[in-house]
Amino acid sequence: MADIKKESTNSKLENFIFKNRKAIITVAGVAIVAAVAVCVVVGIKDLQARKGLAAVDQIEFEYTVKSAELSDSEISARQDKALSAIESLCTKSGIVGVRANMLCADINFEKKNYAEALNAYLAALEKGKKIYTAAICKYNAAVCQEELGKNEEAVKTFIDAAETKDFFLASHAFFNAARIQETLGLVNEAAETYRKVTEKYNDPWSNLSQSRLIDLQSKNKID
Repeated sequence: MADIKKESTNSKLENFIFKNRKAIITVAGVAIVAAVAVCVVVGIKDLQARKGLAAVDQIEFEYTVKSAELSDSEISARQDKALSAIESLCTKSGIVGVRANMLCADINFEKKNYAEALNAYLAALEKGKKIYTAAICKYNAAVCQEELGKNEEAVKTFIDAAETKDFFLASHAFFNAARIQETLGLVNEAAETYRKVTEKYNDPWSNLSQSRLIDLQSKNKID
């Protein structure tokens, strides 16, 4: 009975995460980017870069301040205003371009403009390949690819994110890759990815991966 109850709990958690993954990803991305901005501003000597970061921060502040009190139409107006204001900053190089494109991507994601969000996450990745926002951009790009039905690409991008050194969502990224592989009918590949999670991590995603392996074995889909 205990095993059945655990399986049921894991399935409920998996369904919750799948249905709410966009909000979780967006909030995580914003939090990390904000932390990066603080660290970079302290060490940056380039006045133009500091001005650029300040401009991005101001746009983000105006976009988010007291947003819980806004109506849908007011939120939409803010989104459009922020996207217009951030456009020129998205062309900048370095950390300014990274921050601007990630904010642009987050807003487009909230608007369900997944193609635009994907392009912006990839632009942020291109401008910051060597900083640790790179893995976040890959992860979020993979979510956009899945939303757009580009499932094979999403699998590759999730795995790429997961294999980035010290990525704090690595187990989640591997699990997402396996979940999509399973929906594509790539059961053996999915099982291999699930096993990576169970062997490398000890967290809820490891538990969920184990539950998927048990389910696949019980249905004689894998050995």
